[in-house]
Amino acid sequence: MYNYIGIDVSKQSLKISDETKEYDVPNEKGLKTLKKLFRKNYGKDWKETRLIYEPTGPYSNYLREFVFKHKIRIYEMNPKKSANFAKALGNRSKTDDIDAKMLYKFHVLLKEEDFRIPEIDKVAEQLGAYVSSYRIIQKTRTMLSNHLQSREYENGIDPKLKESIKKEMEKLKQIEEALEKEMEAFGRDNPEIKEDFENLLSIKGIGVISATALLYLFRKYPDANRNEITALAGLDPVKRQSGSSINGGRKISKAGDSSLRKILYVSCLSSIRYNDRIRVFYEYLITNHKKPKVALIACMRKILLIAHQIYVKKSEYKPLYIDNKSLCSSY
Repeated sequence: MYNYIGIDVSKQSLKISDETKEYDVPNEKGLKTLKKLFRKNYGKDWKETRLIYEPTGPYSNYLREFVFKHKIRIYEMNPKKSANFAKALGNRSKTDDIDAKMLYKFHVLLKEEDFRIPEIDKVAEQLGAYVSSYRIIQKTRTMLSNHLQSREYENGIDPKLKESIKKEMEKLKQIEEALEKEMEAFGRDNPEIKEDFENLLSIKGIGVISATALLYLFRKYPDANRNEITALAGLDPVKRQSGSSINGGRKISKAGDSSLRKILYVSCLSSIRYNDRIRVFYEYLITNHKKPKVALIACMRKILLIAHQIYVKKSEYKPLYIDNKSLCSSY
């Protein structure tokens, strides 16, 4: 019999809930307080706990290191899944304590094979840090650009303020370019990922940013199959149907990494122009009366699966002639 625990992770603390009560321990390196709590509550079987938590970026790192060190199995809950489960429970309020209780209750829907001991991959963590930093800087620059345009359309903008914003945008652009160079150097110079990085770059339409993001995904989930990788990117199709009143057709779940989808979208636009395989596939879908948006999503998924296949096989991309019968294959 396992001890199931729900943990809500925040910057300062871990909110913990089990069948009997709730606890609050500091989110500190080593998590010594958490270890003492487990020993006190569960005795010699404290390592037989099963943890359910929702990843919160770097704030989850101490917890991941703790369970890796002590070989404790965990279940990392997708944020969208946890939100839907909370709604199903009728939770209208959202607090750390309520979230911890909700995560604990989710264990009744899980099987033992759903829990795993996480792997700590320092290279993957560095790749992830590069991608998230790049996206934040890029997003900030885009926000400034949009703000500048909106102010000019409305009532104009003070020339000094306009110049100040433009200078800030130029600085951010320089940081983006420098960060991209760092990513490329890290990928090409690190012997652990050099081959994989260059293989991904051999795909026409895949640049340094998308290669880094894809390599991060593949290393973070090394055992994921095609369907799981598609779901992790949020590109898996879902059907909305209930009785005769709701029949919404198929849409992508959007349950995975939204920043990865944005990066893949940019790669997709480039691939349609320069990658014959993707261009022919896109034209085939359009010819068969698919909407451009649907065709783009299908191409994004195809690029993702081609990249995953190349990563798994440790091979370069080999452009091949594709006839209509093989258009739906991924590689």
